[in-house]
Amino acid sequence: MDEIARIQSEVTFLPTSEGGRMTPPMSLSDGRYRPHIVVGDPNQRQGVMVGKEIQETYLGVIFLSGPDCVEFGKSIEAELGLLYYPHSRYESVVPGATFTIREGARIVGFGKVKALLLPEHAVEHALGSDSR
Repeated sequence: MDEIARIQSEVTFLPTSEGGRMTPPMSLSDGRYRPHIVVGDPNQRQGVMVGKEIQETYLGVIFLSGPDCVEFGKSIEAELGLLYYPHSRYESVVPGATFTIREGARIVGFGKVKALLLPEHAVEHALGSDSR
């Protein structure tokens, strides 16, 4: 998975009492957990909607590494892949940015970007030296 942009992050999954999942995600390193993130206030607990329409930018991610056992309310280190980078609006996903983790409209966790790791071809493209 070195060919996709990734972020190193610190994430916390919410307990059910705060609107989180019934059970924590299983292994975060097998590439099967693929929620969305929404960059913004990590204290947000409800999606922004007008009528039945979501008014936020959902960004597809895939958990690439993290602990095999997750406890609600405990901060963990995890690496997330940015699934559609650079073809989606990931410009706000930068070190220091905070986000919520979404499963549909449900906010199941929150986190903070610690580092952005771009594949070599993305760096070349960003610098204007992509020859393709």
